[in-house]
Amino acid sequence: MKYFNDYLNEQDKKGWGISFIDVDETVFRTFAEIKVIKGGKEIHSLNNQEFNSYKLKDGEDFDFGEFRSAEKFNKTSVPIPQTIKRIKKMLSRIRETGSRSKIIFLTARADFDDKKTFLATFEKNGISMDKSNVYVERSGNIATGTTEGKKKIIMLKYLKEGIYRRARLLDDFKPNLKALLSIRDNLPKSIEDKVRKIYGLDDSEESIKFFALWVDEKGNLKEMK
Repeated sequence: MKYFNDYLNEQDKKGWGISFIDVDETVFRTFAEIKVIKGGKEIHSLNNQEFNSYKLKDGEDFDFGEFRSAEKFNKTSVPIPQTIKRIKKMLSRIRETGSRSKIIFLTARADFDDKKTFLATFEKNGISMDKSNVYVERSGNIATGTTEGKKKIIMLKYLKEGIYRRARLLDDFKPNLKALLSIRDNLPKSIEDKVRKIYGLDDSEESIKFFALWVDEKGNLKEMK
């Protein structure tokens, strides 16, 4: 696919890129559920996609016990072959060229109960988790806000570095992709100015290219505009 063949062209004049990649239902099929508790009793059980859009009602709380279990994640997650293949290709190109481009796995989950076991799930599927090029961000650690709002905060944190000419999000949840596009449409001038200064860009050149890529259940991609 063009996005993956051309995106990480690691020539200095092109600049570096950052790829944010969702985990649940994007890299792996996962089966942990989030319980909705009211009055000490479970009233609902939500999968990852249902959780993304669920709004707590009065008196309700979430129980993230399964969602934080690294053992369950490791033992039950099923890799999505197309996504895994693309990530491995991207990482190979980054490391071969010594690029400062990065892959950020951006999950809606909070910290797992066993970091080593969690990361081993990626490693056993051929994705090296060397921190110089790849990192995991857990937007669930942000206390308040929507799933997409929390992910937007994290994406902006990296873009504020001003070193990336390309920003891409792969996600199965369309509101998250819309959050990236909202950054594109309202890019803070401070970020744009920093990118232009670092790369010596004039006003006729686009500072950052954005790619919002929706991932279907088979790992196929469709760009959202």
